[in-house]
Amino acid sequence: MEEKDEEEKQPMTSGIAAMVHARFEEAMKIVEEKMKEMEEKMAGMKIPPLTHFVPASRSNVVASRIGDEELRVIDMLIEAGLFSTRSEAVAYLVSEGIKARKDALDKVSSALEEIRKIRKETEEHIQKLKKEIGLIESEALEEPMQQKKCPQCTKDLTKLPEDIAVCPYCGFNLRKG
Repeated sequence: MEEKDEEEKQPMTSGIAAMVHARFEEAMKIVEEKMKEMEEKMAGMKIPPLTHFVPASRSNVVASRIGDEELRVIDMLIEAGLFSTRSEAVAYLVSEGIKARKDALDKVSSALEEIRKIRKETEEHIQKLKKEIGLIESEALEEPMQQKKCPQCTKDLTKLPEDIAVCPYCGFNLRKG
């Protein structure tokens, strides 16, 4: 009786397998047609290889939360083969965003320089006031300012506010060491 059951199952299994195989073949033909359509549509488009715009040496890590739409775009760029990783895609998009908004960033930079200048003048004025009312010795005020440098990039930080936590040139955490 077992032999009879196995004989009945075999044609049924091979029938299902044939049906699955046929549907798979149909799906593959549709995929091939769609791929051909996409290749034809993209044939006229000139998409430059974007990866050469991403600097090879990217040593700074930035963790960020992004929205679903932004992630979808990043993943689309990877799937299209324009980038190998999310990191490459994000680095490129950040770089392009900075270039696109250079005018606004220049204004921010200029304003920040002015803020730093005013902050320094204010600190100097406060020091003079402290001297006048006797909170500090006049000798302490007259000491020349020592040059403050970033331990990592060695850029001069003397003109920056005393309380800065991160080097604006290289991102080094000044409060760690």
